[in-house]
Amino acid sequence: MIRLSVVFILVAGFGIWSWLVMSDPSSPEQATAQIKLLEAVYENGNYLEAGIWGIFALVFAVNGVKATNIGQKRRGFIAAIVFLLFGLSDIVEVQTGAWWHPWWLFIWKIICVISM
Repeated sequence: MIRLSVVFILVAGFGIWSWLVMSDPSSPEQATAQIKLLEAVYENGNYLEAGIWGIFALVFAVNGVKATNIGQKRRGFIAAIVFLLFGLSDIVEVQTGAWWHPWWLFIWKIICVISM
């Protein structure tokens, strides 16, 4: 519990510090640099998230293969497909620039979350 509190305090401190640093750029060049940094964080974060969902999908697929019960196999493969599709939606999100636009990407994500 103490370690989790320390992590929370560190993350909150970093968030406050970054907000103070990013909230008021002193020049147009600094503002442009901040925009590029935030875009890179957004894109790389979504690619990383897609990779994590892909790993989850792989684990579910392996568990589905190893399962002896047909119901467990089916659930494992369905979960693998859902998590893989959710990861792919993050890659599409990077291309479109938003998770809610276009409308079909938003519906895609909703269906994946409900399926989980």
